[in-house]
Amino acid sequence: MKFKLLLALFLFTNITLLAQDKKFFLGLNVGAKFANKQYAYRYTGAYQSELPLLLSNQQVHQQLYEYLGNQDFEFYEYNVNYRYTPAINYGALIGYAVTPNLQASIDANFSQPKVQTNYTVKLFDPGNQTSQDQYKVGNVLGKEGRFNGKFNLDYKIDIEKVKFIIGVQGLFLSWRMEELLFELADEKWIYNAYSVHNVTNNITKKTSGSGWGYGLNFGVEYRLNEKFVAQLMYQPYFSRLDYFNTKSQIAAASNYEGVSNKLEHDLTLRILWK
Repeated sequence: MKFKLLLALFLFTNITLLAQDKKFFLGLNVGAKFANKQYAYRYTGAYQSELPLLLSNQQVHQQLYEYLGNQDFEFYEYNVNYRYTPAINYGALIGYAVTPNLQASIDANFSQPKVQTNYTVKLFDPGNQTSQDQYKVGNVLGKEGRFNGKFNLDYKIDIEKVKFIIGVQGLFLSWRMEELLFELADEKWIYNAYSVHNVTNNITKKTSGSGWGYGLNFGVEYRLNEKFVAQLMYQPYFSRLDYFNTKSQIAAASNYEGVSNKLEHDLTLRILWK
């Protein structure tokens, strides 16, 4: 009991001192995340060829056969133009002014990049007398939750009313698959591959993971009033995220370049209380 009381007193004392020390500052972040398209490969249906396996499943195939007007079909190809859509990036930070021109800060940011692409199946219609092949396009929608923990070291250069900022960053990254939907037959058939993890087809999909990264910070600072400043930052960084369970799965994904450093971008507005 005495230990808990002393610990609480210690924490209260230090938080009070930090609040009185004007070198410490707090802030909010909001901006846009531009994720690397290579990580979006997991949401195309090509990972372990799970989409062709799913469409060839007897129960699924029969259901789609009926939805397509009693037309038989087979998987044809993926859309290779997959990518993440830009996502809103938001979070908070705490920092310390080492000198008037040098600041260190820690960010905690969240985002939810989405993937929207499609695939094609080839139709076989005995009643069709034309010589041209018939195809049907299905949609794919993926959604991913991300957390970025950043350590920033920024140097500010005074130029008249604004300050230019240049710095470096180190990152801890984590991700979680939140949704993967396959659609065909004008949305009559929608299959949530994330919820069942494709157990029917013996596919074990990695649905979360972590990694690390490093990058640069470029920006400008403008003082809004006596208490608040705004910093507009461009933050390119290289990320290394483990999206596959094993090295053999990386090798099996012929269109995927493996787990390596991939360039990603954040455009961030910081509002700091300092």
